[in-house]
Amino acid sequence: MRLRITLTFVLLVAALASLAPAAGAADSHAPRGARLDWLPTSEWVMSAWMPFDEARLDVVVKTDHDELVTWLNDRRTLLALAHRHGVKGSAASIAHRLVAPRLAHVSRRMRPVLEQRARDMLTQAHLSRHVVFHVFHTPAIPRHAKAIFGLTPSRFRALRDSGLSPLRIGTRGGKSAAHVRGALWSLLVARANRGVAAGAMSRTQARHLLDEQRDQLAVYTTRAFRTPEQQIAFICRPH
Repeated sequence: MRLRITLTFVLLVAALASLAPAAGAADSHAPRGARLDWLPTSEWVMSAWMPFDEARLDVVVKTDHDELVTWLNDRRTLLALAHRHGVKGSAASIAHRLVAPRLAHVSRRMRPVLEQRARDMLTQAHLSRHVVFHVFHTPAIPRHAKAIFGLTPSRFRALRDSGLSPLRIGTRGGKSAAHVRGALWSLLVARANRGVAAGAMSRTQARHLLDEQRDQLAVYTTRAFRTPEQQIAFICRPH
């Protein structure tokens, strides 16, 4: 049975790899042959440290959160949305406008970094969707699995890939629901503070991110993780 599941997963991965060039949904920064859900492993991407405030995005791109929910997918970019709303300029010029209020408050070294990250947010559809909406998708959670779930990172990943929810994983490690939620929240607050200290996001945006994470925490901890097979099926599904 285990061998059949493994072979099925391998075949699904191979099928996805063959579809990726034709589908063309992977971000342009993705290496050749990457999965359609490829993301850079940069800390700011994995931690949802938006280089500009979402409120600033609303003003510059003439949008709001509700429209972002319906617009952003793995093909439609924030730059295309800006142009759709009549915003003039290149990715570089719009990126500068997005981060301009922050430039006087960060180090000289950080200024071009923020502008480059803003350009990536504008031009890389999957990356921007991830940073805006996937606020729990961070490797910091498995790295801290011992403190949160009472399990090693490898054991946490194995149980996650079996489709258990975070609370059920915590039960396997002898941790209560209250402990799991509290430890996750402490981790998220620490991550937000780290982003602010690094100049990667503003304190205002950090508060916005934490508000979203707090509002979604109960749902996140009770929802089952996708298994690897379900992840492949989701990626292959038109969306």
